[in-house]
Amino acid sequence: MKIKGKMSILLILLLCFSLVLTACGAKQESSKEKNEVSGQEEEKKVKFRFAHVMPIDHPEHEAAIRMANLLKEKTNGRITVEVYPASQLGGSRELMTSVINGTVEMVSTSTFGTINSNLLVVELPYLFKNFDHVSKFTKSEMSKQLLESLNGQGVHGMGFWTVGFRNIGNTKRLVEKPEDLKGLLIRAFENEMLKDTLNALGANVTVLPYPEVYMALQTGTIDGEENPYVNTYAMKFFEPEKYKTETRHLNNFEIVVSNIKWWDSLAEKDQEIIMETFNEATEFYMELQKEADLKYKQLLIDEGMKVTEISDYQPWIAAVKPVYDKWEPKLGKELIEKIRSLGW
Repeated sequence: MKIKGKMSILLILLLCFSLVLTACGAKQESSKEKNEVSGQEEEKKVKFRFAHVMPIDHPEHEAAIRMANLLKEKTNGRITVEVYPASQLGGSRELMTSVINGTVEMVSTSTFGTINSNLLVVELPYLFKNFDHVSKFTKSEMSKQLLESLNGQGVHGMGFWTVGFRNIGNTKRLVEKPEDLKGLLIRAFENEMLKDTLNALGANVTVLPYPEVYMALQTGTIDGEENPYVNTYAMKFFEPEKYKTETRHLNNFEIVVSNIKWWDSLAEKDQEIIMETFNEATEFYMELQKEADLKYKQLLIDEGMKVTEISDYQPWIAAVKPVYDKWEPKLGKELIEKIRSLGW
């Protein structure tokens, strides 16, 4: 009986030990499976589209390509970007709609001010002094807060890309002062602030999609356009249009955004890599824009365009006072003054 009792106890101990080993093995296997799944998630490939309206020789496209190349390099090809320039996936308004709907993952567009008026503060005429002033703003807390206000529109704000200081060109005559714009029909993109500015300067205004501007100038449907020098050259507006005035009436921005559902679906690590790379591309873009302002001004002159420089901007600044009278109560005088104080 004693032997049987000892045998029973031994069998029970062996059984318990076996159960413990099985449980440990299962736990280790489960842990291993979790690690494998986690590793698979970290190595998940990401491919997205980035669309914009600028031509392939524009700094914006060069910066987009730089971002794509950097991402490919940093992730050994795990994160890739397909860049669609020159309105291949639609004009500015179409791109805005596409990124909100999630049809395109990331875009650069100038039309978010039409659905979020807070962003129009950066479109105020003669707000920015120079490119260094612009750069300080894009890195500021004010810039970050404005981008965060886009969350309600279904997008994640990546950052501001300056299109540069805008200058008015026309096919009719030399323009040296605001009064010379009277009677000229100038194209604008869909932006209430810009339309108010051009009207205050004395021009008549019509809205046209960017890809249609060249033909409209050529056929006389419009008398002129207003764009930075690089845009005027890249889109060959100098062919139908012979006069350009260095009005520098505003520094226009494209806002780079991504669809917020797509952005939130990314691993935190991938979000950090994409933002880091985007910021590097933004620095590259800013340098290109500084160079482009001088380079393309000279190229336009070489093409025979008459470029008129302004020695005294005070008449132009005085002319746009009604724009500030209208928009300061909506946008906040304090915010405007804070942005202005970064450079003036």
